[in-house]
Amino acid sequence: MSPHAARHVALLLATSLVATHPLAAQETAPAMVPGPISIPVGLQIGIPQGEFAQGVKVAGGFGGGLIYAMNGVVGLRTDLGVMIYGSERRRVPLGGGALGLINVDVTTTNSIFGGNIGAQVGLPGPTAKPYLGGMIGFSAFTTTSSVEGSNSSNVPFASSTNSNDGTFAKTVLGGFYIPIASGRAMLDLGARYTWNGEKVRYLTEGDIVEDSNGDLIVTPRETRADLLTIFIGVTFRPSLSRRK
Repeated sequence: MSPHAARHVALLLATSLVATHPLAAQETAPAMVPGPISIPVGLQIGIPQGEFAQGVKVAGGFGGGLIYAMNGVVGLRTDLGVMIYGSERRRVPLGGGALGLINVDVTTTNSIFGGNIGAQVGLPGPTAKPYLGGMIGFSAFTTTSSVEGSNSSNVPFASSTNSNDGTFAKTVLGGFYIPIASGRAMLDLGARYTWNGEKVRYLTEGDIVEDSNGDLIVTPRETRADLLTIFIGVTFRPSLSRRK
């Protein structure tokens, strides 16, 4: 083979390798696609309804959950969340006698913890879309008090539960997804209405008072505790690695 022919063959081989290498890499490189699970997290603002609104003005907290896509439209959904609907803090003597020289801070907090499971129509995706759903679960209304030294670094040394009641809950929800972060996440703006049983036992600010003898009087309420909740958050769409 002449030198000129050899150079021509070498050039053809080099050109073929350069042309086929990107194709081979493209065939073996994994593709990132959205998985079937979405994760909503965000802030919750609770607006009491009916009898519950007589003693409570507003609640606030955070929540999160999981959505598993059954297909492109319907998914299973589970949620957990906590909201605080009141808090009181007062400084009192630790006890009688010499203990009266020591002041402590007593903080009483009213909270709602809830969990639900159900279904949702309209799933997070690459385009803006509405969603609707329904869930059943529970709501727990709890009031706790904790004690810390007036000069301490906010570390309670004792705590107690003043009231605790759980109830069956039914929830309807709706909202709107708006894609952000190149569609890997969605701005989640929604609302839900929760029916919390027929009679729920709970405490609000002012339901624990001290009489003239220094004894505490606890007067719980027992009403419906329905709640309209505004949800402002983000729903993430984790990706899976798949080969083409």
